[in-house]
Amino acid sequence: MRHARAARLPALLFFGLAVCAAAGTKATADSWELIPPNPQVGIEYRPPVSPQLESVYQYLKGRKVLEEMQRFLAPLHLPHHLELLMLECDPNHDRPDHGENAFYDPDAREIWLCYEFIAGDIKAAPQTVTPDGFITREASIVGDLIGTALHESGHMMFHMLDVPVFGREEDAADEMASYLALKFNKDIERTIVKGFVYFWSRNKDPPSEVRGRTLFSDYHGTSSQRMYNALCLAYGGDKETFQEFVDRGWLPKERAEHCAQEFAQLKLAFEKTIEPYIDEDLMARVGKTDWLTPEELK
Repeated sequence: MRHARAARLPALLFFGLAVCAAAGTKATADSWELIPPNPQVGIEYRPPVSPQLESVYQYLKGRKVLEEMQRFLAPLHLPHHLELLMLECDPNHDRPDHGENAFYDPDAREIWLCYEFIAGDIKAAPQTVTPDGFITREASIVGDLIGTALHESGHMMFHMLDVPVFGREEDAADEMASYLALKFNKDIERTIVKGFVYFWSRNKDPPSEVRGRTLFSDYHGTSSQRMYNALCLAYGGDKETFQEFVDRGWLPKERAEHCAQEFAQLKLAFEKTIEPYIDEDLMARVGKTDWLTPEELK
């Protein structure tokens, strides 16, 4: 589960969607459409009840986000049918913690990606780029969307493939998302990690909650922990691509020294539990595919 703080729809929502939609190109769509969809994965965009989410729904459907996920999961041999849903999760606006979220439902074998959480990302994204010029608006929105989808896919794989998990499952799903992010090409890797970093950095742990220890009782790690863990695994798996994150001070050098070992441990676990269910040749094709637009990769 994503576990985000509640946020209402932004006045700049339409601007944010227009910026991202303008980035779409036919060339990008043609490249990922060459990958066959996973026959065990179904998709559905459910129209929202709330009028203010209509533009989010139309953008995501037009961008074919779920169709891309269906093809990214193509190499995975699933024992059961999986449904990918985009929908309004809190139409009554009485549970904002439920609405601005994403989660895997093991009983129905469904991954829910809520329109509310995507609207929240659009609201919180920088107008153009972060003050340090490092993370663009498009990267913060698209990167977090993909990262969240990978996180929920981690929950799904643990359940469907009967993967034993030591420790908190939310931590393991975070690690799975970080590992799967490195299965793309280097430009896409960076976009996903930037989305992760921006989301967790803007959701700083409130001092009042830290002092009251309420954050530490949650089944998720704190925002800061999740950010540094994601950065460490990315750096440990591809030092050259993510050296800039250390140079800019996003990942402390003291932590970076041990990241290769942390990634190696994760890689071994993946190879023993998940990799037997993956078509390696198809996965290699997936890794070479251009999934994102030029604007989303900046």
